[in-house]
Amino acid sequence: MKNLSIIVGTCAFLLILALAGRYVSAHWIFYTFGSLQIQGAAIAAGLSALAWLLHRNAVASLLVIASLGIGGHGYVMLGDHRQPPPMPPQSWPADIRVVSFNVLGDNSFDNGGRIADAMIASGADVIMIQESAPLGPHIDRIGQAYPYRLGCGAGTITCDQSLWSKRPFLAGEVKTASPLYRDRLMLAAIDFGGRRVNFANVHLTKPYFDNIHAVELKRVREAMETFAGRNEGPFVLAGDFNASILTPDVRRFLTETKLMTARREPETWPVDAPAIGMAIDHILLAGPLRFKSLSRLPENHGSNHFGLAAEIWYEDPTITYPPR
Repeated sequence: MKNLSIIVGTCAFLLILALAGRYVSAHWIFYTFGSLQIQGAAIAAGLSALAWLLHRNAVASLLVIASLGIGGHGYVMLGDHRQPPPMPPQSWPADIRVVSFNVLGDNSFDNGGRIADAMIASGADVIMIQESAPLGPHIDRIGQAYPYRLGCGAGTITCDQSLWSKRPFLAGEVKTASPLYRDRLMLAAIDFGGRRVNFANVHLTKPYFDNIHAVELKRVREAMETFAGRNEGPFVLAGDFNASILTPDVRRFLTETKLMTARREPETWPVDAPAIGMAIDHILLAGPLRFKSLSRLPENHGSNHFGLAAEIWYEDPTITYPPR
């Protein structure tokens, strides 16, 4: 039993070491484990507890404590960029409805048709799509409900990223933030009842390709700052980050942009196990914009991600909202 305890404890120690690397180094390799901090800590705690049960000793006890500490800190960090109360009362109608969805570039065209149907029926004011290729045959049909768009031939030669709106754009730009993929950053300014709101649709590279993920976030921030300088108004940023808000470079990005999350972000990947999955797709708000709700779309329609739907208030600074 002692030898088995040592083997299990060693596995737990190596996992703890990988998760704790973020505390002593800013190297990109540890960003890979950032999104898994809570789930990884839970696995490490389970292994450590098993090692302790097999052979009770101080080392196994310390591994359990370290696992719980790392997992607990991850849970605390989830709240660092959460919108604080007070909030408008739930009875107030939403001012803006947004959908964001990575539909999977090699999804079937049959699923593309179902996704197009869901987009049209969503009632969203703005829809931000990543990996839009399956929607290609349905552009004209979607365009009847969302006549204003970026991507899929509108400002691009690709049909990868796309941004759809029921309202005309006051301004719109397509940027390339990634050294690997073009046209994966879209910026648009739209008027809502006399108030200008800026939207950003992003798709970031997976965070285990050198430091490209951090480079992309830096370029996204710079593009947002430049766009906001010409188009005053708060931002709604949405898209597939391929990383949770626990990842160090995403946390830095949120601090620099002052973007905020909802009280709880739904897990969007993997679709086969959302209950133990990660929130790697995001809708984030800045300025006077506030979440009324943020929910996972009920169907993934063949994608390897779930989409998100947000109802958003535009906070009136002249009103004192009751505490919740």
